[in-house]
Amino acid sequence: SNGRRFFAIGYEAIFGLSIWSHLACMLTDPGACPMDVEYAEGERHCTKCRAPKPARAHHCSTCRRCIMKMDHHCPWVNNCVGARNQKHFLLFLFYTALQCVGAALSLAAYFADSAVVMPHRPRKPVAFLGKQDPAVEAAWREELKKYSESQVRNEADLFCCVLIFLVAIIFGLFTCIMFCDQASNIASNTTGIDVIKGKDKEAVQRPWRESVQEVMGRGPFWRWLLP
Repeated sequence: SNGRRFFAIGYEAIFGLSIWSHLACMLTDPGACPMDVEYAEGERHCTKCRAPKPARAHHCSTCRRCIMKMDHHCPWVNNCVGARNQKHFLLFLFYTALQCVGAALSLAAYFADSAVVMPHRPRKPVAFLGKQDPAVEAAWREELKKYSESQVRNEADLFCCVLIFLVAIIFGLFTCIMFCDQASNIASNTTGIDVIKGKDKEAVQRPWRESVQEVMGRGPFWRWLLP
């Protein structure tokens, strides 16, 4: 039907955007502080990588460098999330959550359709005067064989669908929670490290729109949806 076709097109578009966001977050410099710059005496610098350390920059022990406005190091993208790639990470979470919702809805529809069109076991034909027609019995046995084979396939398909449904629910909840956490930090002009260190109260208070535009860009709203 047209509805399923549009749903499939939308799902594939979201899948493409999630892959795009993931690659952009993984390959974009998160805001590493240059290590080949001499710092003046008394200037704030990192004692581990010996690089100048601007305000709100933090040293990542995994990347072994200081990242400006570092939020955390994400193993999903094998990169830090910082000033220059936080938008890509937020979009990655958003589109992954949408994918999980779409997968859960499509599987729920599949379960409903399967329950309606569940095949029934073919009944054995009743013999006339105690004698069974060999051709009728052979046809029944053939139908019974096809029914048994279809049941095996249906049970395997059902097991895979239930497993995928549970994965979609778990990852959907996880990405939704992370997305809300990231969005809250962006709107309040804080980072994950600021919250952990208790410095979120020290963040500069400003309108949430300015904080969002600093991360997502100042262009048209629809550009926010593209990495």
